[in-house]
Amino acid sequence: MKLNQKHLIGAILSVCAGQIYAAGLERSPQQIDALFESGTYAEVGYTYISPDITGTDSSGNKVSDMAEDFQMLNYAVKTDINPKLRLAVIYDEPFGAKVKFEGDNNFIATDRSAGDANTRVDVKSKNITTLLGYNLNKNVMIYGGPVLQQLQADVHLRGLTYGANSGYNNHFDDIAVGWVAGLSYAKPEMGILASLTYRSVVEHKTTINEDVPLADMVFTEDYSHSNSGTITTPESVNLNLQTGLNATTAVYTKVRYVPWSDFAYYPPVLKAATTEALGKGLPLVDYSEDQMAVEIGLGKQLSPNLAIAVSGLWDSGAGDPAPTLGPVKGYWGAGLAAKYNISQKMAFSVGGRYMWFGDAEGETSDRRIVGEFEDNTGYIVGMKLSYKSK
Repeated sequence: MKLNQKHLIGAILSVCAGQIYAAGLERSPQQIDALFESGTYAEVGYTYISPDITGTDSSGNKVSDMAEDFQMLNYAVKTDINPKLRLAVIYDEPFGAKVKFEGDNNFIATDRSAGDANTRVDVKSKNITTLLGYNLNKNVMIYGGPVLQQLQADVHLRGLTYGANSGYNNHFDDIAVGWVAGLSYAKPEMGILASLTYRSVVEHKTTINEDVPLADMVFTEDYSHSNSGTITTPESVNLNLQTGLNATTAVYTKVRYVPWSDFAYYPPVLKAATTEALGKGLPLVDYSEDQMAVEIGLGKQLSPNLAIAVSGLWDSGAGDPAPTLGPVKGYWGAGLAAKYNISQKMAFSVGGRYMWFGDAEGETSDRRIVGEFEDNTGYIVGMKLSYKSK
């Protein structure tokens, strides 16, 4: 079985920039597909994500779409240092949240005169992954390298939902280092490519700025609003499998596991204040279940210059009830993408995905159910320009 790998594998690996809308704070599966490209390779991608999440609060008030649209960029370059050693540098934006509650509900402060009445969350991240790949033989490669990660958060909690902590603010900005390691097997003449990739946790130890109304009530002295704290983005495992069916068709599967149940963010003043008031420190956000995500797709080369791919997606989510910054229980999805070779070296990819989110109850960190979120959907569109040279 002879496959035209130059076109087919490139189409399967690169459609829609590999972006998803996933469990927890995740916004990208942190794929490393550029490392497996042949020769010298570069890409730039853009993704626009539009989730629509509505529901009702615990008083029955309508919650209009609280998940704001957002966009992401990704870049990658790869080169062969020698016949056995290759180098790739990959930029993506893997974690994030963009939430703003509006209207007349329990996520809005009762006193709106100050002009800061809306519960809102803005989390951003930037990753630079540097990978060295070493070919043990013509089929097997090991790879690994460091990850430089920037993580920023700006959180404002308002309204009856948060009780004594309505008016809570949290902000931090930090850069920290993690690592990646993996193993791949390729048999190009059969269209076979398999890889297993592990990403470590990234621990951010930084100054966290907080305003905690509860602390004003339980502490007799003024508290420091800037303190040292820790937030850790989770580890993950990615398994990618692809095989050719015939000279123009291939199937692929991508499986991702993230132990979100291990994630909990305890800002120092919030933890101290809730310990004093309740006898137990509470996190700002945590998750009850681990995430498993699966994508299964079929790619078809229609002509020497054009290939398409269709895919189905499933994400387990990270638990129900879910935190109010992302009150969904996973999703089902469908995707369609195409790659067109503009020339022998340049290609353009475009694709889209539609998602049906699972219903979820929204809860606060003290396990109070504060809303119901049902029948929600979202869509993704992405495009990428790539360059390859032998």
